[in-house]
Amino acid sequence: MRFASALLCLGLLVVAVPALAAAIDVTVEGVDGDLRDNVELRLAIRLAAERKDLDQGLVEALHQRAPGDIREALQPFGYYRPEIDATLSGEKPRWRARYRIQLGPRTHLRDVDVRIEGEGAADFDTEVRRIQRRLEPGDALLHARYEESKALLASGAYARGYLDARYALSELRVHPQDAVADVKLHFETGPRYFFGEVRVLQADSDSRLDDAVIARYVGIVPGDPYDPQVLLDTQFALGDLGYFQTIEPVPDREHVGEDRRVPITIRTTPLPPRRYDFGIGYGTDTGARVSAGAEFRQLNDAGHKFKLDTRLSEIKNTARGEYRIPQGIKPGEQLALAGELTQERYDAGDSLKYGLELSLSRTPGKWQRKIYLAYLHEESELGDDVQTSDLLMPGVSFNRSELDDPIYTRRGWSLFADVHGAQRGALSSTTFAQFRSQVRGAWAFDRRYRLLGRAEFGASVVADFEELPASQRFFAGGDQSVRGYRYQSLGPKDEDGNVIGGRYLTTASLEAEMRVVGDWGVAAFYDIGGAGDEPGPKLFQGIGLGLRYRAPVGSIQVDVAHPLDDPDGGVRLHLGVRVGL
Repeated sequence: MRFASALLCLGLLVVAVPALAAAIDVTVEGVDGDLRDNVELRLAIRLAAERKDLDQGLVEALHQRAPGDIREALQPFGYYRPEIDATLSGEKPRWRARYRIQLGPRTHLRDVDVRIEGEGAADFDTEVRRIQRRLEPGDALLHARYEESKALLASGAYARGYLDARYALSELRVHPQDAVADVKLHFETGPRYFFGEVRVLQADSDSRLDDAVIARYVGIVPGDPYDPQVLLDTQFALGDLGYFQTIEPVPDREHVGEDRRVPITIRTTPLPPRRYDFGIGYGTDTGARVSAGAEFRQLNDAGHKFKLDTRLSEIKNTARGEYRIPQGIKPGEQLALAGELTQERYDAGDSLKYGLELSLSRTPGKWQRKIYLAYLHEESELGDDVQTSDLLMPGVSFNRSELDDPIYTRRGWSLFADVHGAQRGALSSTTFAQFRSQVRGAWAFDRRYRLLGRAEFGASVVADFEELPASQRFFAGGDQSVRGYRYQSLGPKDEDGNVIGGRYLTTASLEAEMRVVGDWGVAAFYDIGGAGDEPGPKLFQGIGLGLRYRAPVGSIQVDVAHPLDDPDGGVRLHLGVRVGL
């Protein structure tokens, strides 16, 4: 028994040994904020505090080095004459190191001499003024401001095409005994360079684009001042076309002539000519769903494209094909011909429609504009209302967005507006005009919190509402409308209680989201909205909580919502994916 007890004690001792591993308790006094952070970052004794190989000699060596580490950490803030009281006590396995710091006088700027010389001296007035605000005589010395000022001139020169610009003198001279510092920045701009000939190299393959097509999207103009931002914009523009895997602009400095023109070579590699997509999922609005699609990225050397998309679900089945012809000088500007076949089930019936649409998309300024002419044949049944409609609808839509991330937006907004209509007798069975708009926004408070908002409005002007097919009526309710209510279950009803849609639509939503751990988060939301036959339709309210997961495809959402205007409605589950806003 005694032998067993001894073995047990020995085992406990062995287990306890790691807990007695050597360590140093380091205390820094007399500084706080950025000063303290920098001191702790530079202190070698603090960085080595948990090493397992510490012994008395190593700890004493680190302690002797500590005052020098502290002085180096304080100098970038202008403190060159600190007084440091350093003490070390204890022995292995635990030491205590304490450093009391008296900062002493702070160094201030005395003389600041900024000179710009060379061909482009007059182009740097803005940078000089900014430097003078950063480095003003009498201000406390901050090394970071000095480095930022140096970078201002260098980056400004490169952005304006002064590729040979250099510092003839860049000096920060500190006089610790007098607690003053002098700055000298003497900058030589050298000559200005210009864009030369531009060549776009494509790999030899069947997917080569006509040079004239590519040239429309190259924003580099030979003879213009060399500007790296123009190079970057051209790279993005060519990438947004959807033809190239890689785009690499290469300035050829070796073949610059006396005119100082820099030839530009843009090397590209093509994307695969075809892309296929398959998907399976579930959404509350659609039920179980599957999708399949194919995109033919380049049908000829003019860059024509064709896209086919098929989506099948419990609520809605759609097949759509679209032929696109690039137009204009911006990505996304195109002439398109699309055909679509859709079968959709509503709360009070169903609809079958097919049609064609011819559209022209342009990007004037920051707005995306689409002018279109659509023909629609629809057979629908909503309650007792059975009808067959033909509509020839001219229309125009506008879209604009400012997003920090198109997949998971933390800051930004988007706006969409559409107007279209039809005239009886002009290949149409009824006369109507319709307007619809939607605005969304995101505001991030910090890395963990964001607030999402959405508002939607729609209005129809129609003499005989019963002649308006289901696809041109307004409904509310569902994942993207008022959660807590079934998909398209809110709107005017017939005598039998069937929801048949309305002339007007109003919805809004406010959602607060908090990231909890990793890519997981939670949300609380309030939705309001409805559809009706009057401009101010009856609004239904819903509140709820949600679980969020940030995935590469967007935000996967699981929401539990309660309808406030339906006391017997209970709680409804909503599943979906949000991309962007």
